[in-house]
Amino acid sequence: MSILKAVGLFMWAGVVYANDFLPQTFKADFEQEFVSTLKSKVKKGNGSIEYKYPGHIRFETNTPSTVIYVSNNVQSWYYRAPFVPEEQGEVTITNAKSGATPFTKFFDALKNGLTSNAQYAVEKKEDHINLAFTESASKEYGIKKAELFFNNKSQVFKDLTTIEITFNDNKTSKLKFNNLKTNETLAADRFNFALPANTKVVD
Repeated sequence: MSILKAVGLFMWAGVVYANDFLPQTFKADFEQEFVSTLKSKVKKGNGSIEYKYPGHIRFETNTPSTVIYVSNNVQSWYYRAPFVPEEQGEVTITNAKSGATPFTKFFDALKNGLTSNAQYAVEKKEDHINLAFTESASKEYGIKKAELFFNNKSQVFKDLTTIEITFNDNKTSKLKFNNLKTNETLAADRFNFALPANTKVVD
């Protein structure tokens, strides 16, 4: 059993950090900004996310296009809706482990809490928290670092407002949460994907 698991709670600068920082479930609407450092172009969109630990996620974007990624820790679906109803949508179905997105791996890793651990080093700033992933974790997750911003000094998950992730290729994704709700019951069918009519399965 790790020290984090055995001790459970830590005090740092007057704030209690627990290894159960990540709730069992959460859901939220989000605004997303995706930046390619090579082209310095910002792509914006919005959508929703539902998550259940471990490895259960439903990530949907509504703009600029409809894309749905669903995983239940066994199987994953990546669905791209058609631009016009007459066309076919496309879905890629994979094993959840091989098809896991960096977002899934990132949220699973947050179960380690806000203290430095084998996956990432934690640095507290005045207005946010930095997570610097270790070399091995970075290779596994595809993530170099992340920044967590909160709406107050409590720095608990339910007060999370923004996550900015820098991937190994230096692209960044910023998720601004709205209507964040934690530890709500999420139906099992939210983590299964029913193929819409006129959908093509692709490799």
